Amino acid sequence: MLKQRIITAVVLLFILVDVLIIDNHWPFMLFVMVLAVCGTWEWVRLTWQGPHFVIYLMPCLVALITLLQSWSIQNDYYLFSRSFDALVVLCALIWLLGMPLILARGRVTEPSHSSSLTLFAPLAMLATWWVFVSLFVQRGSLYLLSLLILVWVADLAAFFVGRRFGKHKLAPTISPGKTREGAIAGVVAVVIWLLVSTAWSGSFAQDLLDHWSWFGVVIWGVVLGSISVMGDLFESLLKRRAQVKDSSRLLPGHGGVYDRIDALVVVLPIAFVLISVVYLQ
Repeated sequence: MLKQRIITAVVLLFILVDVLIIDNHWPFMLFVMVLAVCGTWEWVRLTWQGPHFVIYLMPCLVALITLLQSWSIQNDYYLFSRSFDALVVLCALIWLLGMPLILARGRVTEPSHSSSLTLFAPLAMLATWWVFVSLFVQRGSLYLLSLLILVWVADLAAFFVGRRFGKHKLAPTISPGKTREGAIAGVVAVVIWLLVSTAWSGSFAQDLLDHWSWFGVVIWGVVLGSISVMGDLFESLLKRRAQVKDSSRLLPGHGGVYDRIDALVVVLPIAFVLISVVYLQ
């Protein structure tokens, strides 16, 4: 299992680096489109028990919309940019206001079927796709990478610290393997990464420092780190209700695509809104 995880991770990282450095937007936009389509399919499978065609209709709609917008960007039209921006703001608000309430209730025994969560799936994935693409096109690959690393260090720190030192369960009914020690380590790791990466010219952290001071970097680090942990828990809740271990088996050793991007789907829209507020100051 560990060997499979390592091989899959290396392959994905290799693809990501390739599409980031290619002097063309299309490969990256299509790569992220595949992530969004697969993520939508996996999410809907967890929350929908109605007519089966819906499970395929939702990802098809995501594919169609992202392809159309990719063509628009490639031809410098940016037809629906404002609509996508508004969608990101909407999703960020839903995550910030709705997700903590859902997790606080923690009702893992509720039926997995949920029309509202099913409808939200393509919206959340489209918002995630747009943040990926928008930051890549407008700010560059290094800026985007500095934000992605934020989520990765939170996940790695939570996993290793929780495994080694974790004694107190974070949300035992939702995800018995997660601990408070791990969650705190994830948040601390995010804060440390932001403080360190302020020295990285053109990074996400540099934006925060330029407009919010060192104190702001720490506060937003705590917020984004906490949100990252909750994004992971949210997907765990969906899987617990659906009584499955992984969202799918698309990625050997890792489960599904949604298993790998669950925190990104939550963090990226909120970070994007924060960046937008920064630039309006």
